[in-house]
Amino acid sequence: MPLQFTYSLIFCCLTWVTGFSASNAAETSYLVTAKTASSSIQTDELKSHIEFLASDALEGREAGTQGGQAAGTYIRNFLQKHGVQPGMGEEGYFQEFDGGFRNILGVIPGNDPKLKNEYIVIGAHYDHVGYGKPSNSRGGVGQIHNGADDNASGTAALLEIIEAISEHKELPRRSILFAFWDAEEMGLLGSRHWMNYPSVPLEQIPIYFNLDMVGRLKKQPLTLFGSRSSIGLRSCTVKCNHRDTDLKIKFDSAIRPDSDHWPFYQKGIPFLMLHTGKHDDYHRPEDDAFKIDYEGTQKCAQLLTQLVFEFAMQDKKPEYRSADQDILTGIDQETRITTQDPPRLGVAWNADKYEEGHLMITQVLASSAADAAGLKVGDEIIKIDGRSPVEAPGFAALVRSSPEKIKLQIKRKKEDELLEIPVELSGNQLKLGIQWQTDETEPDVMVISNIIKSSPADLAGLKINDRIYEISGRSFDSSDEFRELVKDLPLPLKLQVEREGRLQNFEVQSMR
Repeated sequence: MPLQFTYSLIFCCLTWVTGFSASNAAETSYLVTAKTASSSIQTDELKSHIEFLASDALEGREAGTQGGQAAGTYIRNFLQKHGVQPGMGEEGYFQEFDGGFRNILGVIPGNDPKLKNEYIVIGAHYDHVGYGKPSNSRGGVGQIHNGADDNASGTAALLEIIEAISEHKELPRRSILFAFWDAEEMGLLGSRHWMNYPSVPLEQIPIYFNLDMVGRLKKQPLTLFGSRSSIGLRSCTVKCNHRDTDLKIKFDSAIRPDSDHWPFYQKGIPFLMLHTGKHDDYHRPEDDAFKIDYEGTQKCAQLLTQLVFEFAMQDKKPEYRSADQDILTGIDQETRITTQDPPRLGVAWNADKYEEGHLMITQVLASSAADAAGLKVGDEIIKIDGRSPVEAPGFAALVRSSPEKIKLQIKRKKEDELLEIPVELSGNQLKLGIQWQTDETEPDVMVISNIIKSSPADLAGLKINDRIYEISGRSFDSSDEFRELVKDLPLPLKLQVEREGRLQNFEVQSMR
């Protein structure tokens, strides 16, 4: 990732996202094959690649140097070994430019008579900054900058993805183009050159995947850029992650010109970029192979393998969406579940007595449910459908979440016995107790924007920014559909929820 740009500033279970037309048996077979392929990626092979590419012998892999040439030859030999076709046709694997720089391109053709003319492109830059210059080093100018994370890690991950996919060449419907970019550190020169002189028509590229610095995951979330450059990319990534890797993912809405995704995005091509974050060794001599989190790099490669298979198999390709202004504090369009309904019961109570463990009614609103049931000022509510009103989750939460018909146990002055009073509450039972928003890039996912304290959703453990995918096994296409499902489905409600890229299940119980 070039320093100067740093300073200057998609399941996808196929039937769910795209309407994939294969039979259930064929789809099951495909999913097994995709998992087998991703599981074949091993940490020892990643380690071997990174240790070579980030060795002192390659002198920092600066574009155009002997070390950079040696890295390119290593990559070309790997492509040949695994039967990947040259990406430049009769010209071979190398696309030479600017007198000594060279991109390296390989292709696995698709098997669908029509879709094979479309190309899923996966790229990683393989150059680094050599001995470092004042313009591209953050310290240690004149020393070898091995660039183990930047970007031997992305290069190694792409090599392992290629090996995994090459073992199943018969599966992808679309063609897959693998690109190792040179001179990225000099200003994205390799990817820019290819975009100006592409080996395949740009209009036949549904999506671009970029691997740049995926070697320092450790206990941090994987950062994913570009999920807002098309509809459904986030949910697609989440579904793939759920099937195999279970990574915590931070979806970053920023679109910056700091890596090889940028020329693609400028040409109207959706992208996803995997990145494990900057660190103190970035563009310094200390970025060495022994500091790489190989298991984290493995998980990144496995997730991207799943994604590549998914997009290589879909009937429908993703459509580009301009995400330039999507630096979001909220989401696009808000829809609230709460309304200005009248009080369900219609009483006020003594707060001091409540703290002492007694719910004493101090007011009964006219024409309210409490008024109709005959409640009186001075009544003490002992139980609501058998539950204490002063214990968690509290009186207000119990009233909001109760069904329409309840029974109150009342202690009334001058009455020796407790009274059982049936009450027909106003309004609807609060089954969840959330506010939600819709997101134009994920219209069939509801994003929680607020949670009522001590509501069923709160007690179930839901959080603001959780994304609801299903409710009691039912999906939905809009906010209105979701609202109707909440209203009509019986408790308990079982929610499939995404939190930081992971799918989790929550059960919202009745508080009776």
